[in-house]
Amino acid sequence: MEHPDPADIPPAAPRWSDDPPALWRTGMGIGIFLLLYLTISGIWFLGAAALFPPQPGVVSARLTLIYLGSFSAGLLALAGMVNMVHGRALHSLLGPWPLALRQGLRVGLAGLALQTLLWILPMPEELAPVRHLATPPWLLLLPLAVPAVAVQIATEELLFRGYLQARLAQRFRSPWIWMAAPSILFGLLHFQASEGANGPWFVASATLFGLVAADLTARSGTLGPALALHLVNNLLAILLVSFGDQLGGLALYHLPVASADPALRPLMPLDLATTAVTWLAARLALRR
Repeated sequence: MEHPDPADIPPAAPRWSDDPPALWRTGMGIGIFLLLYLTISGIWFLGAAALFPPQPGVVSARLTLIYLGSFSAGLLALAGMVNMVHGRALHSLLGPWPLALRQGLRVGLAGLALQTLLWILPMPEELAPVRHLATPPWLLLLPLAVPAVAVQIATEELLFRGYLQARLAQRFRSPWIWMAAPSILFGLLHFQASEGANGPWFVASATLFGLVAADLTARSGTLGPALALHLVNNLLAILLVSFGDQLGGLALYHLPVASADPALRPLMPLDLATTAVTWLAARLALRR
């Protein structure tokens, strides 16, 4: 993946008031974000547990919606932090929104076309998805499920690309810092011990997606392309075919294996290759 020179990168938003951005202020911002996020999400989960007592071992649409809804705490925390620390509004991290919308639509359609082609390819028999939800209840859940997924991906993109990458890109010239560091952190936060020996593969997949999103953000100057690709990816992975875990309650189909199953390992390199091809498709869409 070739890296653009930071001097040639159109800013995703107006430059920060502390130009070049001070590392101590970025660290303070992340610290305040974590404090606000832990507080707000703690209130969210306590309230959810009181209203809807958890049922251990039961995968349900309610459980998945509660989990996805907790990312709204991240949006609130990020909005509060950038306002307190940097005197900016959350939407300023998107870049020029008309441009972001146009770029996002082009990249999203390209990503959706490619993913649709890949999803209709035959799966190994032992991994063939099994029906989880009937079509009518699944359709009734979509008005809640789609916005919930949108909140989840928006929180991640605004934090890792809109805030952290933007701050580092205006402070350092090397893409090994402003592209790689947020992407590696993004990948590591996807690690789950329950995935066993498959865990490093899932981390690698998330890290590669982070690099793709970072490159698209740098080249486009907005978060539109990264948001669009992330949304397409997560809508398919959460609402169409998912594992039978806490993120599987809204899925039309479930994979018949757990995320730790060794049967998944031969498909992991294919997943990485798919991400790379999706990146190329997005780059072509942006050039039109």
